[in-house]
Amino acid sequence: MKRDYDIVYLTNTPSFYKLNLCEAIAKRGVRILLVLYGYGAEAVNRQMEHGEWSFDYHFLHEGDSHKRNKAKTFLRLCRLMHGIKARMVLYAGWLAPEYNLYSLFSAKKRNVVINESRGEDVGLEGLKGAVKRCVINRMKGALPSGIPQKELFTKLGFKGLVECTGSVGIIRKQPFTPKKNPNYPLRYLYVGRLVSAKNLALLIRVFNRLGLPLTIVGAGTDEAMLKGMAGSNITFQGFVNNDELGEIYQQHDVFILPSNYEPWGLVVEEALYWGLPVIVSEKVGCGPDMVRAYGSGFFFKHDDEESLAVAVGEMQRCYPDVRKKVLAIDWDKREKEQVEAYLKILKSL
Repeated sequence: MKRDYDIVYLTNTPSFYKLNLCEAIAKRGVRILLVLYGYGAEAVNRQMEHGEWSFDYHFLHEGDSHKRNKAKTFLRLCRLMHGIKARMVLYAGWLAPEYNLYSLFSAKKRNVVINESRGEDVGLEGLKGAVKRCVINRMKGALPSGIPQKELFTKLGFKGLVECTGSVGIIRKQPFTPKKNPNYPLRYLYVGRLVSAKNLALLIRVFNRLGLPLTIVGAGTDEAMLKGMAGSNITFQGFVNNDELGEIYQQHDVFILPSNYEPWGLVVEEALYWGLPVIVSEKVGCGPDMVRAYGSGFFFKHDDEESLAVAVGEMQRCYPDVRKKVLAIDWDKREKEQVEAYLKILKSL
């Protein structure tokens, strides 16, 4: 006898924000099976081993997701799905060959794809582009995370159901009391990997010139190089677990994400939740939804040092007004609307 699920969610690794999203949807009475193919850097604490969940989960591969045998993973997926009856099969993008291939065999009427990438960042040329087009053509519905992500489906003339989710998952929300007064001078913060895509060399050059306090939290291949070029006003704190970041956010006043490439940028949501106005490059995918829509910060051109310096100057002048807008964001409403987007697609199938 086949097992019945409302949603089978095919994704990569158990990142906390995906688990929180599945939990919130499951608590609405939806039967969910979360299917994963291993652990990765974004799930280093092996979260599935801790806590009780209101949804089921299944690993197609135990261990490092980058070392999985994709052929074996695909066969395991086929065996798993053979014993399941699902109203909706949810695909986390098109990066996993196993899931892409399975979409060709799964009934189109139940296929739905999640897109976290900006339309302009999704290459549609060559073999990889053909694969993406093929996967999207096998979909009945789409769940883009925001405005730039929805543009892909508009560009392709997608005729299926489309619902913007407003995010890529649900952040950790710990109760806290916002501080009454900012630091003087304002303390700036970056949290994330120390890799070239994050554009931290430009950030450091600008702050070396401005002399304002900047804290960099994270680790990565560029760490030694970045430390070597940083002035005395810049502090490195190394890697910090996500559930320990709240205290660090509260010690700072402004968050900066200077990325050259950033499909969404969940860390921007985290910073805003903790009451920090933000400065982001125009390449950050959540910018239109999380910054422009709420008036929660300023933009700059990712390859222009003077543009960043100007944005910092605007923040220095307008900080009290921007912070009021940040503190007015209704996070419970955002979570409810994200869950409703999934339920609306499910109901329409």
